[in-house]
Amino acid sequence: MAELYGCLDRETAQEPGARAPDETLGRGYGHYASYHALWHLREIGVVPDLRSFDSPAWDAAEERLSSGARRTRVALIDTSVAYRHPNLEGAILTPLMIDFFSARFGTFPAPDDDTALLDAALATAGAKADALADGMVRELLERLHRHLDTEYREAGQAAWRAPRRVSPATSPIFSAHGTAMAGLIGARPRGPDEVRLVETTHIGGGVSQPPPPSPDVFGFPYAGVDPFCEIVPISTSFEPDPEQLLLALLYAWLIDADIIVLARDFPDPLGSPITGEPGPEPGLPPEAEQNALRDAYPASLGERELQQWAALRALTLKLSRQIPLVCASGNGGDTTMILPAALAAPDNGIIAVGARAATGNRAGYSTTGRGAGGEPVISLYAPSGDGERLDEKVQRLDTADPGFRPEDHSAAYVGQLGVQHPALPKATAPDVTQSIFATQEIITTDVPGAAGYNMSAFSQFTTPGGSILDYRSYYCRFSGTSAAAAIAAGMLSLAVSAGRVERGDGAEAKRRLRGGAGRTDDAAASPYLSWSAAFG
Repeated sequence: MAELYGCLDRETAQEPGARAPDETLGRGYGHYASYHALWHLREIGVVPDLRSFDSPAWDAAEERLSSGARRTRVALIDTSVAYRHPNLEGAILTPLMIDFFSARFGTFPAPDDDTALLDAALATAGAKADALADGMVRELLERLHRHLDTEYREAGQAAWRAPRRVSPATSPIFSAHGTAMAGLIGARPRGPDEVRLVETTHIGGGVSQPPPPSPDVFGFPYAGVDPFCEIVPISTSFEPDPEQLLLALLYAWLIDADIIVLARDFPDPLGSPITGEPGPEPGLPPEAEQNALRDAYPASLGERELQQWAALRALTLKLSRQIPLVCASGNGGDTTMILPAALAAPDNGIIAVGARAATGNRAGYSTTGRGAGGEPVISLYAPSGDGERLDEKVQRLDTADPGFRPEDHSAAYVGQLGVQHPALPKATAPDVTQSIFATQEIITTDVPGAAGYNMSAFSQFTTPGGSILDYRSYYCRFSGTSAAAAIAAGMLSLAVSAGRVERGDGAEAKRRLRGGAGRTDDAAASPYLSWSAAFG
């Protein structure tokens, strides 16, 4: 794959952390490290050299795949995905992607004439139902099976494409987050022969002239952490009810996903020791538990819905012991963990991922939390962008932001920011490392055009002939613990693809991904995602 990266400017492919040659390059007055758009691949050790893009991990995965191994299947429970993005073609398993937003038991955004993949999943539904002891969850799985079987297999090809089929709510308008996640996990690089760009011109002497010949080549030289996996988008609404989340997890189980990625949070009506919300005391008889829940939420939740939330929590824990569940830990910058990351424990496969900035510090927004016994809940930290933070523990400002004004900030802490800015005093604190703002951001795939995070100035982003008019709108800046979770999921997927992790044991997969590390240190943002530490 390294040959696809020949279009990269070697001047910009510096080592992450290297200063710009004139030491003043950056936004505003601030210094910031010149960085490669894929700096996170080097940070986690998947691509040791961003100049050559040689990768022993990728080589191992490619060799194993060529010998007949199955691609690692990643279920992405998120918004929908712009699956026609050039870097995502081949990465998205379109015949299996499903939308629970617009239909209770799902509808397929891209129905395919070949239903073999769905047939294989449905063939295992009976055995999977037998493995479920829970009556409600088993009933949902059986109804999901019956719906898919009747609507999309037994009815035949005509029904598969019939107009009466519910239209999926998978417009690109709703796909930015899922597209960004999918790109970090498993985007494929595209060479210059696969992407048609509009020829540029420049103005000289008042006449528009063609550009001079250039040896540079173009393409879409972007790659996810595991460019060999297959991703199944499972889209839900923005505020899903418990039944929708149950069905999304059951579908991921039904299609034999090797990894589940969930960078969103569940509401927490049952309460937990980590969120601090009210909840029933453990060990109560079922009737007393229901009464306690009804007393805590007398107006908003009925008995059936309370049962569904309890079933969702139980199913999440149960599935995680078989399929690792990679979760974002939250962006609140406090100690209030979100679900399902808050349920992470050594005996399950829930992997709660925190965000670490390029400076090595925990990102300013990255949430921490403690379990009932006081132990840290974060499983590991992965690269992401930084965030400003101003509290009694950390004062971190992005002085490179064009909107930064030194006069807006108190002299009580500006001297401790640890940054170089002509309007700020020199750092005086003995240890200012926690105050240094990391300007490196995560770059990933975006919905092209106006609907993505990186909106286009053009009304259309391709020409009538299909050439790409606006290259930049295909990519965006992306951060948060969502980005960190996607990168961690990509590495775990790559480990499965390369034969370093066996399928079927979520807790063991988490242990391997952590590199055998002991107790999490939130202050030091460790353990940190590292291929060599975990699988080298």
